[in-house]
Amino acid sequence: MAAFAAAAVLLTAALPAGAEAPARRRAARAVAAPAPAVPETPGAGVPAVVVASPGQAVDIALSRAPVLRSAEAGRRAALGELVQAGLPPNPEARLDNQSFAASGPYRGGSPLETGVGLSQRIETGGKRQARVEASGRALALTGLDAEAVRLDLAREVVRALAGAVAGARAAEISRERVRLADEVLRATRARVEAGREPFVQQRRAEVARETAAVGFERSQREAAAARRALAVLLAVPRVEVAADRAAWFDDLGPRPDPARAPALPPGQLDQVRLDALVDQRRAELDLQRRIAVPDVTVNGAVSRFREASQTAAGTAFVLGLSVPLPVFDRNQGNILRAGAEVNRAEADAERGRLHLDAALADAERRLDQAWRAADSLRRAVLPAAREAAGFAREGYAAGKFSLLEVLDAQGALSNVREQLNAALLEVQQVRADIARLRGRAADPALAAAPVGAPVRRPSP
Repeated sequence: MAAFAAAAVLLTAALPAGAEAPARRRAARAVAAPAPAVPETPGAGVPAVVVASPGQAVDIALSRAPVLRSAEAGRRAALGELVQAGLPPNPEARLDNQSFAASGPYRGGSPLETGVGLSQRIETGGKRQARVEASGRALALTGLDAEAVRLDLAREVVRALAGAVAGARAAEISRERVRLADEVLRATRARVEAGREPFVQQRRAEVARETAAVGFERSQREAAAARRALAVLLAVPRVEVAADRAAWFDDLGPRPDPARAPALPPGQLDQVRLDALVDQRRAELDLQRRIAVPDVTVNGAVSRFREASQTAAGTAFVLGLSVPLPVFDRNQGNILRAGAEVNRAEADAERGRLHLDAALADAERRLDQAWRAADSLRRAVLPAAREAAGFAREGYAAGKFSLLEVLDAQGALSNVREQLNAALLEVQQVRADIARLRGRAADPALAAAPVGAPVRRPSP
């Protein structure tokens, strides 16, 4: 559309003098159309949840998000495995009837031997204790995973909320750009009609206004998409962010100290998870080694005998012991697999620690850059751009400045406001990333807490 308008400017400038007057009258009668309305979002008839602060948004997400229920279900599944790991093998009952259907002299008689017995497999080598240890390590790991899901959700909610506020403010900046373009267009039309400006200047003002309208429509759609993304994280149909009252978004906080070396706190959640995974793999290796030790099965029975002539009968007690011979299967494959899993977990833990340190250093660097940019734009650049734009509009109305100078001043003001909005957004989102990286592992009781329990939110 901008290219079409620019072509119209060139075509109008090339019109002959006789055709210029009708074209001027048609352009003067043309009123700039308002920006198209954004289609309604799903659930428009449902009252919107108004979010005023990141803490409120996080609390809503922790009480409603399905991902937390999934994490809690995984923790309960691990708890069931721990209960099952501590149970001993069941005993086996046996009933033997010998010669209950016979021929010859035994035909039609009572069985020659009737036996009732029990057998019990006895686990050796500490298998049950090893199973309990491995399952307990897995339960602790799932508790840490659930805690990580909570912290990840809190980070994503804060980032999405900041994005929604920034999107709403970007739409307001675009709306203001359209308003200023309308003012310039009205002033230009007045000067053209008074013969103080050539008609091509009006065309330029119309192009600038139309370009601003297109940008406003795009920013509205982007703001709606940001609100929908936030609503998905909060598990609500609609959400409003009250961007004009979001004082937390404008709070830069203390100035970052570039001399401070970024370091993860003791007990950082991701490091604890890496160590817990290594411990769980080692416990699994120990279990597989103990499984290689054969178990012992003890058999006991009471048997009653009779002779074929049915003149003599007796009772006998039988005791037996059976042990499998580990000739072929010594659990070699599972031991080899578990050992490889230990090596992989240790390598992943080492790589993960390096990645966490690098991620924290990069986040601290980005926070310092964004903080400095936002502070400079807000203190010095934005007031100067506002003053320059105001002077340009007043001077243009008085005939002191050209239209191009007014458009440049207005564009510079809008660009500064957009840059400040983007810098504030980056500050808030990087802060959320740093808070997640610095998140500590909760106490075991908190790590195993049900969904909806309060989460420790460390400050950056």
